[in-house]
Amino acid sequence: MLKCPVIYFGKGAYARVGTLKGKRALIVTDEKIAELGFVREAQERLQKAGIQSRVFDKVEPEPKDSTAYNCADVATEFKPDWIIGLGGGSPMDVAKGAFFLYERPDVSLPQINPFQVYGLRKKAQLAEVPTTSGTGSEVSIGIALTDTDSGKKLALTCFELVPDIAIVDPELAFKMPPQLRATTGIDALTHAIESYLTKMSSVFTNPIAIEAIQTVFKFLEKSFREGDEEAMERMHYGATLAGIAMSNSGLGIAHGIGHTIGAFFHVPHGQAVGAALPYAIQYCSKQSKDRYLDILRALDVKGATSTNSTQKLLSEIKELMTKVQMPTTLEGLGINKQEFKDKIPALAGFAAADVSTFTSSRMPTTEQMKTILDYMIEGKPIDF
Repeated sequence: MLKCPVIYFGKGAYARVGTLKGKRALIVTDEKIAELGFVREAQERLQKAGIQSRVFDKVEPEPKDSTAYNCADVATEFKPDWIIGLGGGSPMDVAKGAFFLYERPDVSLPQINPFQVYGLRKKAQLAEVPTTSGTGSEVSIGIALTDTDSGKKLALTCFELVPDIAIVDPELAFKMPPQLRATTGIDALTHAIESYLTKMSSVFTNPIAIEAIQTVFKFLEKSFREGDEEAMERMHYGATLAGIAMSNSGLGIAHGIGHTIGAFFHVPHGQAVGAALPYAIQYCSKQSKDRYLDILRALDVKGATSTNSTQKLLSEIKELMTKVQMPTTLEGLGINKQEFKDKIPALAGFAAADVSTFTSSRMPTTEQMKTILDYMIEGKPIDF
């Protein structure tokens, strides 16, 4: 099964928000997005369509599950027939969480799993509008929220959480500052690479993942350095492609580690998964080196063989990350080494249990995860 929403894309696609059919819409966003005027534009279009709207703009970076519960309370009072996530990954994930809780108040967020049928859409439909180019939440089955009590990152998946509509308008992403373009771009790259390598990758997801990988390598640096609109537009589409691939094939340990680092140290998600990606590639090398060769051939890297594919892919990734000024070390992430070392037992437990880790081509034990994290402290290559 390949699960995907209806996707409206292209410059000006945001106007499609005015074609929704219903009576009430709850817009879930953050204060920065509201300040840019995107919320006002949506409300004006909805009003013309005869749809009353309300705004929940209290979404924070790396949002907590409590924010989704609060948003669901607003939905329960307002009774929307559309919930619209507008923003980066944080607002879109909170919108998904609130949508689920609005539909199924009898189920708590940690209980969500991909094997259960919940019978959603009795009350509302879900639309997502990304304003950044990386998360892929506008097309995915997943939600990433932080448990308020434990600090653990909740990576929740359910096929009923795939939005009904995704509006992918690159003009909404043109206002991203360069560093955010880099961070979200590396997130998209990690989605695309990991989705190509997972146990669940297929003939349907592989071409999408490869296209996304090629897009990031071709356009991210130009988007970052020049703010070129064509490059930013292609990156916006590439991020959605990567989201489709990962939603239908799963991810890997770079996301298991990245989710955990983000939750413990409040590091931006794209930076966390980007720093973890080289270690994931090294750890999965024996199982995936031929897949690495596929990626290198798609990137037209000369001299690549099955024998040297791991090192060549690492080199290509590190070169791109350097070009877009992305951190590749714990120091670069602003993490104290000793504090990281002290927390390795807890970090390893959370990363090993993360849902993304379970679809990795090589799945580490908790002890192996401890070793991977220990190697990250000094940048030591994976040798086991």
